[in-house]
Amino acid sequence: MNYLKAATISAVSVFTIFAVAMITGFQFTDIIAAEQTKSAYTFSGNITTSVFFQFREGEELVPVEVFTQTKGFLRSEPFIFTIQRIAGNTPLLHQHADESFLFRNSEIQKQDYNPFDAEVTISNGGDLKRVFDYFHCFIKAYNVDTLRDNEEGYFNKGFAVVENYTMECSSYQPHNPALEKIITAKENQKVNTTSSMDLRDTATWSPHFKSQKPDSPQK
Repeated sequence: MNYLKAATISAVSVFTIFAVAMITGFQFTDIIAAEQTKSAYTFSGNITTSVFFQFREGEELVPVEVFTQTKGFLRSEPFIFTIQRIAGNTPLLHQHADESFLFRNSEIQKQDYNPFDAEVTISNGGDLKRVFDYFHCFIKAYNVDTLRDNEEGYFNKGFAVVENYTMECSSYQPHNPALEKIITAKENQKVNTTSSMDLRDTATWSPHFKSQKPDSPQK
């Protein structure tokens, strides 16, 4: 019962944060930073992972416990990733899983059937570590499992009922937030630095200096 209450509170908190962020105009990274600090699970280095799904029917922010990049690094491979999460209130994600099941033997179920985008964010509180954007995805496989041996990764005792998803996407874009922050800082530093071209405008010179034409005698 306590687990059910905790899951319900977590789902309501995520929904509230997302709704407030949309109203106030926060960026998605701000949403993640707020949501990640409230994680109820224990991870090494306080790392937590969330997936922001953009469906045709709407958007859904989904915290996950396990994220794996299965394929896509090699040139000939499709872009495939898997997630595992405690079964929770994700109606849009469940809808797409059900559609994949209903059309699994149909010609309708192709990569271009009701595709969606997914942004995977790995962070330590508000400190973004890695961001992966996946585009034009569909659910390749889905199942529910009960963990009887590894549940300590989620709770200190009891069983863990989890959902396993396999997503296949047509394109992928990795992001390096730490490097992007360094590059931005260097660019801002360059903007604030006076260059030799700036000194050509004598109006900006100090009163202690004056211009002098070449080869003219000094006074």
